[in-house]
Amino acid sequence: MLAWTAPVALALTALAPALPAQAAAKPTPAVTAGPVDKDLNGDGVPDLVTVGGPGTGLGSGVWSALGVKSRKTGVGTGQVQTPATNIGLRGNGFGGTYSAAEFDGGQVITGRFFGGTEEDFLVYYPDGVYAGNGAVIKGAGDGTMLDPVSGNQVNIGLDNLLDANGNSPLTLVNGYVADGVDNGIPDLIGISGDATNGYRLGYHPSFGAAGLYFGTTTLNNSTPTGGSDWQNWSIASTETASGVALFLRNATTGDLYLWTGVTMVDNGDGTGTLTHTQYQVAANWNTGVAISTLWAADINADGTPDLWTVLPDGTYRAYLISGLSNSGTATVTATRAQRLA
Repeated sequence: MLAWTAPVALALTALAPALPAQAAAKPTPAVTAGPVDKDLNGDGVPDLVTVGGPGTGLGSGVWSALGVKSRKTGVGTGQVQTPATNIGLRGNGFGGTYSAAEFDGGQVITGRFFGGTEEDFLVYYPDGVYAGNGAVIKGAGDGTMLDPVSGNQVNIGLDNLLDANGNSPLTLVNGYVADGVDNGIPDLIGISGDATNGYRLGYHPSFGAAGLYFGTTTLNNSTPTGGSDWQNWSIASTETASGVALFLRNATTGDLYLWTGVTMVDNGDGTGTLTHTQYQVAANWNTGVAISTLWAADINADGTPDLWTVLPDGTYRAYLISGLSNSGTATVTATRAQRLA
């Protein structure tokens, strides 16, 4: 039996000092309807992507595993086609070595970052030789990426993602169009900060061109448990017919939460708030377990976001979530762990 809390809409007082006035508050977004999120090859089923390299149980590069569709229902089962395919053999396009090792230590997310119909790949480096930098590489529409050295890649510079205190994000996820301004390129949501100024969520709006992000909005939200220790949380996002959803996990405590209907409300002064409905998905979920990749998608097309995890030994597992309600309990069904490659 999993512990639950009833959903609540959160809107908290600003934690950061006011910054110089910016543009007026943005309009409330409309729900985005369209292709299945995380579907890399257009078959209507979400797919799984993870980064390899030292400590991952996988070779260096970016590994793509296409979702398996049920013959009976026609929706995703949580299993993926294995062995996964290393689609990052040509590197990130700016490292200069043109090798899969350029992805070591990176985080990869997917989205229509070039504004086209295919899912593209955004790689970001929280530390290491490329710390604070990133790149966007075009997707081929079949689960792979195009050659990044043939005009199919753009860089994301260090300055594009800094918070108000000059800190680069610890992590980034797809923010879709949570601010209601659809210029064809998804926004980003991240966690950044430092020991002196504290850690917060940040919203990184797109300026309508691939790789162009500037002017981070500091978000005033507390953690799901009411704290400010955002450095202890990891996040994963997806989009369903009901809007943007965000999973939030604390590895130390095992708390796993889901925010649905995520909307970014801009205060017009460099700060903002993510309004949402909160559910505690589980307590003591993979407590203390190192997870290389936390990947969110509506795997089985039931309208409720699900999760894939990839562990440092190169195994993956799906967690299918059902039964979200205001008063009842939910069911989290785990598939059998299997190796990706």
